[in-house]
Amino acid sequence: MNEHEKIRRMIAFRCSPLLDMALSLVVLQNPERFGGAAPWMPRVLERLPEGLLERLREMGERTDLFAVAMDLEDGPSLPATDAIGRLRETDPALASDLLTYWAAISPEVAAKAGLLAESVQKEPARLARMDPPAFIRSFSDRVEVTGDGKALVLHWGRGLRVPLEELKRILFVPSAFCPRRLMFYRLGPVQIFFYDPLHEEPAVDGEAPESLILGFSALADPTRLKLLRLVARETLPAQEMARRLGVNESTVSRHLRLLVEAGLVGRDRQEGKYVYYSFEPARIDRLARMAKAYLGKEGGAVL
Repeated sequence: MNEHEKIRRMIAFRCSPLLDMALSLVVLQNPERFGGAAPWMPRVLERLPEGLLERLREMGERTDLFAVAMDLEDGPSLPATDAIGRLRETDPALASDLLTYWAAISPEVAAKAGLLAESVQKEPARLARMDPPAFIRSFSDRVEVTGDGKALVLHWGRGLRVPLEELKRILFVPSAFCPRRLMFYRLGPVQIFFYDPLHEEPAVDGEAPESLILGFSALADPTRLKLLRLVARETLPAQEMARRLGVNESTVSRHLRLLVEAGLVGRDRQEGKYVYYSFEPARIDRLARMAKAYLGKEGGAVL
């Protein structure tokens, strides 16, 4: 069996309401990273009791909610509320808050249930007609398979190489809340790809590459440009950036997440509790080439 067929056998699809719930929390708690409020966000916020989102943020700092969701969904097949209810035996406070949160997002999930189910039926048929690396890349140019077929490369920060020998599954999850064409999360031997079920292949409809959109979105904010200017001059930790700009550390951290995700800033080193960040000038150059290539201008070949 060649490497590409091994990848094909690793790919799976499923509707995962609890994994999608965990993703929705990330999006809801980081609006700056994802370009502001999606239409569903104000509706969900209106349904949430005061203090719940902050409690879930604190719980998320102690517990990997994606891992909790995966464990619940890999167990007996149950409705979402019953699956979450299983947590009462081990963590009643988390179970109570997640049930309340689920009640707030469940109308959004229900509104897209047909679309999500249709996608889970459609995508395996599309995979059957395609080479697996081409299928994976059709979701976004932010992920690809290496030429030898032995690893995934996730274009996040300076790039993440995921050897396929470390994985048992590549799980595609259609999402009601995914703010990008594709988002990725790894849980041990499972690489999860959340995707927008309405995604279109750029080659078909002329959509701009997602990495191009993400790069310019990261630049389109005055605070992020100031941060970028600071690290272009010297390598700095978030705490020092906050001091120089006169903003709080949490604001800097939220903006840095998007700059790192876009590949404009990289984690340089860690000294004690301080993580130092540096500028990635090659990414700016690549963005310019990508923009020229997309616009059809001479000299815009992407290298």
